[in-house]
Formats: sequence, structure tokens, C-alpha cells
Amino acid sequence: MRTSGHIITSLGISLANYWQFRSKKAAYASFLVGFLVDLDHVVDYVKAHGWKFNWSKFSEAAHENYSGKLFLPLHSFELLALFYITCRSPKLKPYRHGISMSLLLHLLLDQKCNPRRKPLTYFLCNRIKNRFNAKAILG
Repeated sequence: MRTSGHIITSLGISLANYWQFRSKKAAYASFLVGFLVDLDHVVDYVKAHGWKFNWSKFSEAAHENYSGKLFLPLHSFELLALFYITCRSPKLKPYRHGISMSLLLHLLLDQKCNPRRKPLTYFLCNRIKNRFNAKAILG
């Protein structure tokens, strides 16, 4: 999914989070996390193209075609679960719910909107097991 789609869905989650918890900070955090998780694409870009920035190559978002690797360290159901489990304090509840929902929706939309992604693509353990080999991960 494109960044604009993630921004729109993150805004929806953020507004729902604010409506439920009345926390501007938690709503803002869930909004930012919902699309800033895509910053991990920089890892794949640098592996594929080096540090010289080229917008057309970056926005292509198919860096695995050049490097043969698919890292996406933040696109991970395991990290989502770890975040949800570790943020158990009642004070963190608005953050826990908003950020978790933003991340979950991000991953599910990426899975749905990227037809080349197999069901296990967004499991970090699967990518590690396959040594981040894009062909093994994507099929």
C-alpha cells in the first residue's frame, strides 16, 4: 500500500483512539506509527542501491528485485505482539491500543495490497529463517 493510504488509515485509527481514550498524545502516536513504520524500507533501499538517494528508485518500493533481499525489520507481527505484551501498564493503555491497531492495520493492508506477499512474509522469524532471501520469502 502507498504511504497516502497508510496516512488515511492511520488518521482513522488515531481519531478512534482519541474518541475512546481522550488522549491527544496517544492519538498522535498511533497516527505517526501507522505510516512511519515504513521507514524500514530505507534498510532495503540502502542494501539495493547504496546511500546515493534516487526518488524514483525509492518510490518504486521493489528493492528486493535489485538486492535479492527483503529485510523490512519493522514490518513484523512478532514485534507487534512484543509491543502489545510489554506495554501492560494501565497508563499506557491508550498508546498500547492505538499503536497496536495502527501497526496491525498497516501489516494487514500491506499483505492485502501487495499480491506478491505470501502469508508468512510479515513474520520476521520467517524472513530470518530464509536468510532474508526475497525469492524464498516471496515465492
